[in-house]
Amino acid sequence: MVYQKALIGILILTFFLRLPSLFEPFTYGDEGIYLTLGQAIRRGVVLYREIHDNKPPLLYLSAALAGNFSYFRLLIFIWSLLTIYIFFKLAQRLFPQNQPAVIASTGLFAILTSLHTFEGNVANAENFMLLPIIGGFLLILNGKPLPFFLSGILFSLAALFKVPAAFDFLAALVFIFLLFFEKKLYALRYALYAIFGFSLPFLITFIYFAVQKALWQYLVAAFFQNIPYLSSWVPGKPQVFTLPLPLLSRTLLVAAVVFILFILRKKVSLVAKLALIWFSFSLFAALLSSRPYPHYLLQTLPSLSLSFGLVFLKSKERVVPLFLGLVLILSFFVFKFWHYPNFSYYLNFYQFALKMKSQEEYFSFFGRQTETIYQVADYIQAHTQPQEQIFIWGTQPSIYALSRRLPVGRYTVAYHIIDFDGYQETIEALEAKKPGLIVKMKAEKRKFPELERFLKIHYIKVKTIDGGEIYQKML
Repeated sequence: MVYQKALIGILILTFFLRLPSLFEPFTYGDEGIYLTLGQAIRRGVVLYREIHDNKPPLLYLSAALAGNFSYFRLLIFIWSLLTIYIFFKLAQRLFPQNQPAVIASTGLFAILTSLHTFEGNVANAENFMLLPIIGGFLLILNGKPLPFFLSGILFSLAALFKVPAAFDFLAALVFIFLLFFEKKLYALRYALYAIFGFSLPFLITFIYFAVQKALWQYLVAAFFQNIPYLSSWVPGKPQVFTLPLPLLSRTLLVAAVVFILFILRKKVSLVAKLALIWFSFSLFAALLSSRPYPHYLLQTLPSLSLSFGLVFLKSKERVVPLFLGLVLILSFFVFKFWHYPNFSYYLNFYQFALKMKSQEEYFSFFGRQTETIYQVADYIQAHTQPQEQIFIWGTQPSIYALSRRLPVGRYTVAYHIIDFDGYQETIEALEAKKPGLIVKMKAEKRKFPELERFLKIHYIKVKTIDGGEIYQKML
């Protein structure tokens, strides 16, 4: 009864922490990409071959299922509540007969994953992949053959939302060998079950995209292309074997943690083993690209929150959550992760909810680009047909999704054209289709000379909406 009341209280708190996300303007760039690709899927466009992004397919399939921004936000809202419930079950399994540890760790997890600080309000891949990852660890603790296979499937589904979840699977394999170190044949057997389960969903996607004649594009976009993409944020760092030296240093640190845990395996509790292994691999994954996006750190929060339950145990392991918390805070500042305020974010929403602010004032909190995005999307809807394609030079893919128009070419944002050298492919697509409207966002300072020449020959500027210039094809 205590557990039920506590869980209900945590879910109610989560409801109010996440409620603003259902009313935010739809201007977040990544969500715009996901919804644009989702809308493309609904129209029969083949992923990767005909429209591009650099993640595996489950995120775009989720966006396609949702169909629009409102339902997409509602989907992640419900998904997050389910994630908290599964975390609660994992905490119960790890802290039997210790109600304070279960309640405190679950409460911390619910709060941290919902805060604006870690972009818990956004439908990013990290928010989706936490559920199958946590479920995967819960199944491993069952200790029977079939759950290990099912666990592998769950970890695979997480990685099909975003590849760094594969590092959580590596943590799971290490954890399996730690659990059954004295029975190595059992450890090997269970690990193979998990690996087979992990491989199966990937194999299905390979077969599907091969049938769609998009296998190579899928492999390049979701896997191969991400290797140079990851290192593009830190081009000045020393490299070894084309990989940044700091990345290799972090690899050695993770290996050291694993080695020490195997040496001290009989002296370390089950919870501490899991928390330390899981946190080490998930932090490695979060820092993989050295990019300062705080939603990357969501991946570290389940293990950190679990470790918090150790505070309620009478052992020296109570220092573990302090240590992991300090490591996370240090990483936050060393890697200069972007910071999003919480108080002003919630104040802005609840002032709006209580009619102390107009919608225009509420939207202005999210930046001047908000009004531009909505006005440009409205203009496009009014001056094009639903089946028409358009092109936007900038990083506002939400315009595609809000106007319910698809882009000419495979790319939805300027930085993909730049990072993946898609200039020639894009200009060829524009030459072939000559869309009725092209939008240039003033905030995009990077040059596309071929586009400028193309506009001078075939288009005329018909409207300027704050941060956007709209060009119409000449008759």
